[in-house]
Amino acid sequence: MFTLEIIDVDKLYFSSDSHFFHFNVAKYCHRPFESRKEMDDALIANWNSVVPEDGVVVHCGDFMLPHKTGDKEYKKIWDKLNFKLLLLCRGNHDRIDCGTYTYDDKTVIVVDIAIVKIEGIKIMASHYPMLAYPADYQVFGHIHTLSDGYVNGTDSDVVEKLKKTQYDVGVDQNGYTPVSYLQLVDIFRNIARK
Repeated sequence: MFTLEIIDVDKLYFSSDSHFFHFNVAKYCHRPFESRKEMDDALIANWNSVVPEDGVVVHCGDFMLPHKTGDKEYKKIWDKLNFKLLLLCRGNHDRIDCGTYTYDDKTVIVVDIAIVKIEGIKIMASHYPMLAYPADYQVFGHIHTLSDGYVNGTDSDVVEKLKKTQYDVGVDQNGYTPVSYLQLVDIFRNIARK
């Protein structure tokens, strides 16, 4: 399993289920966009409004729905996004091989599952929520939790099984924007109080 150790937490962000190039997701998740271009442009603008150019983003899959396998279509979006390191945990719509991709001053590491170590805490990142995981917390995507907490579709019963140490970092629940590590800490604190 891939492990990423983070020292500068101020530049760490989490996200999932951007679904660039995949406009059907807008209908399924009630995204407020009239076209694929509008959706993609908004997701890019939102990402860049919070992630610095030297940021680290852990993306829990379904980054996009490319037409072909490989990194060429991904690079079209990566070129427009702020980050120094992108850790992509592949989702069911991603069509890219695991490995390291380097472009100019950006690095993308593609894996299936990762452990992110931060200040003695382990966060497991994957596309799918898990019932058991060897970490303090788990971040995931896939189920498309909406901003009101509603989950639609075949995985809607997953929410009942989630632990207080799990969170869907997908854009649909988080204002179509990556979540900073500091925001995530607050989210887990609020979940623990419930």
